[in-house]
Amino acid sequence: MITPAQFNIFVSSVNTLIGAAYDDTVPVAYDKLCETVPSAGSQNVYGWTGMLPKMRLWNGPRVVFEPAPQTYVLANQAFESTLALDRYRLDDDQFGIYYRMLPDMARQARRQPDYMVRDLLENSGDQTGTRQLGLDGLTGFNTAHPVDLYNANAGTFSNDFTGGGFATTFPKAGGGTSAVTVGGAFSPTAVMTSIEYMMTYKAEDGEALGIVPNEIMVHPLLRGEAEVVLKNSFFAPPAWGTVTGQVGSAENAISRFGVDLIINPFLTQAYTWYIADTSRAFMPLIHQVREATRIVPRVAENDPAVFDSHQFLYGAWDRQAVGWGPAWLIARSGPA
Repeated sequence: MITPAQFNIFVSSVNTLIGAAYDDTVPVAYDKLCETVPSAGSQNVYGWTGMLPKMRLWNGPRVVFEPAPQTYVLANQAFESTLALDRYRLDDDQFGIYYRMLPDMARQARRQPDYMVRDLLENSGDQTGTRQLGLDGLTGFNTAHPVDLYNANAGTFSNDFTGGGFATTFPKAGGGTSAVTVGGAFSPTAVMTSIEYMMTYKAEDGEALGIVPNEIMVHPLLRGEAEVVLKNSFFAPPAWGTVTGQVGSAENAISRFGVDLIINPFLTQAYTWYIADTSRAFMPLIHQVREATRIVPRVAENDPAVFDSHQFLYGAWDRQAVGWGPAWLIARSGPA
């Protein structure tokens, strides 16, 4: 039988294991794409203004610019997990089977933001409906994000290259346009066109935002292809634009782009991949924390659960949310 002294040892051992599992042993991916922001209420309101216009030729009177404030509301969500350990089984546990359960509970708490980010990116789970709407009121991934919310003539841009790629055009010097397919199934050409297109994203003043993608995130089933494309010094060259007809091996220019690779085992859409610029003062996604995860034991001898049902209960809960940063900081791509 478990004596009070032995039970104190059990609780102390479990608490030590919880700390180790929570801090050290669980790799996460969300922190590479998310800005972690504290929350002091049921929701956060994020406010910003568009980019200040570039200077203009002083020809006539000054033209006054008054910035238009914009807001994005992100409401927190509450999550819970409850674990019951039967006291009699714990009494008879000679192999330490139940010792593992509480560290597992802590591990799942540590992974919670990764699950939430996955669901946000894949429009699944608890992150569907209005939670898919980003800063401009459109879905986070969309082929027609407005460059300027208050000027429809400023045009649109896409951060969704799924369905085999996004077809767009660029003006030519002598008139007319040149057609380009951006992204699509993972390949050297898809990576190159995605990077090049994102670097052309424009701000409200019509000038380039200066986006330089530096992270690509893939499902484990794309790890081999991604390692070859992003890290190999040489490979058999594809056709890029006017660069065609190469034979044999060629130097891999993409490996010099400084793009890091994230392998995310929590993704479920195996051939959809993501590309982002995480070098800015704000990240592509938001991880908002109202209340960090707590794990509270109900193990007192006079606790109703222990006294009436011989159960030790452990309850975890937290309040947090994930949301969208600027749409021009992240894009997704994939096959048809």
